[in-house]
Amino acid sequence: KNDDETVSKEARKMAAAARDEARKLQSLPHSERKAILYAVADALENEKDVILAANKCDLDIASTDGTSDQLVNRLKLTDAKLATLSSGIRQIADQTDPLGVVKAKRELTDGLVLSQVTVPIGVLMIIFESRPDSMPQISALALASGNGLLLKGGKEAARSNEAIHRVIGDAIERGSGGKIK
Repeated sequence: KNDDETVSKEARKMAAAARDEARKLQSLPHSERKAILYAVADALENEKDVILAANKCDLDIASTDGTSDQLVNRLKLTDAKLATLSSGIRQIADQTDPLGVVKAKRELTDGLVLSQVTVPIGVLMIIFESRPDSMPQISALALASGNGLLLKGGKEAARSNEAIHRVIGDAIERGSGGKIK
């Protein structure tokens, strides 16, 4: 029970931190969120050696513990995959701002207008299997839409996910000029 309480407290702490940072992210203009996304894309390319070294550790462990070939293929990162991820993140950054878009509007009565406007959800919790390439994709979409994230990846990709998380987290802080941590 004590371990459960510790995990629960830690989960609440992470969720509260994600919520607090998401609120800061939501208040940033599109141009600043775009700069953060570009910083993430650049960091994936600049730190590819660190990411690929961590991924090699995960692959080595997977090859000795009986992990299926199919799962090993999903686990594997390459220079080309990281370049594709960076390119995709830049494409997301270059899209129009998804926030504040009026989707529908109608006048209910004289002087009373009902508008449907896009807003961030808040904090998203995403559980993904051993696909370390999912983390940058999910992160980019959350950053673009002003949402916080709680991520849980598969244990087979623990080292890859840790390296990618560190690279992305540092890039977010750098890209936001320290506004988002």
